[in-house]
Amino acid sequence: PGQDRDEPLDVAGLSAVVSARAPLYDKSHEEHYNLISALHKSMRGSDPDAALYWLARMLGGGEDPLYVARRLVRFASEDVGMADPGALQMTLAAWDTYERLGSPEGELAIAQ
Repeated sequence: PGQDRDEPLDVAGLSAVVSARAPLYDKSHEEHYNLISALHKSMRGSDPDAALYWLARMLGGGEDPLYVARRLVRFASEDVGMADPGALQMTLAAWDTYERLGSPEGELAIAQ
C-alpha cells in the first residue's frame, strides 16, 4: 500500500497484503449460487437481517449489483406476485435508482 507497483514490497507492505481478508466468493462457481440461494431463502422466510447479510456478502465479494437487482425483480414477480403487487414496482424502482446513481449510493436502494 502506498508503494509503486513496480517496486518490491517491504515488510510493512507485505504484512498489509497478507493480513487483508479476502471474502469467500466466486462469481462463476458454486459459492455464487449458494449465496444467491441464501438471499432468496432469507427473503422467502421474511428475514430482513439475513437478506441484508447475504446481500452484503455478495456485493462485498464483487457481485454486480445489477445482477442482484435483476434477481430481486424476478423474486418480486415470481415469489411475491399478487401477495404484494407493490413489490414489483419497488424492485424496478431500486433497479432504476441503481442505474442512475451507481455504486455505492445505488446499492442502498437495492438493499431497501
